Amino acid sequence: MFNSISNDNISLSIREGLHLRFRHKGREVVVHNAAWSFREKIWVDGDLVINELGVRMASTHVLNVAGDAVEVTFGYRKGMTEIFLEARVDDQLIHTISHELDTARSSSILVWLVLGGLAGAALASLIDAL
Repeated sequence: MFNSISNDNISLSIREGLHLRFRHKGREVVVHNAAWSFREKIWVDGDLVINELGVRMASTHVLNVAGDAVEVTFGYRKGMTEIFLEARVDDQLIHTISHELDTARSSSILVWLVLGGLAGAALASLIDAL
């Protein structure tokens, strides 16, 4: 059975997908990777700054946060057994989040994310065709 994760910096559930949070120079950055559509969204202080379809295991986006070009890389690694986020300014690591998943959980996540992503992509294609 799938068990959700929830703490101050990270939440993961089949229904809501992956949310990662951090602060830079007093600004809140929220990264979201949707479970059903692979839609990647990033908000800075509540303003949506990235809204893209991403089907990669890890994605990198550069965004302006408090005047800094912050490079944010997030996703899954180590065979879907680790969730991570790394934020860099001028190649200097300013924030990191890493959470190891147990083997049963990572297998469950992989199955649900692949199935959900395929279903979401098919639905999006169907809607675009109409």
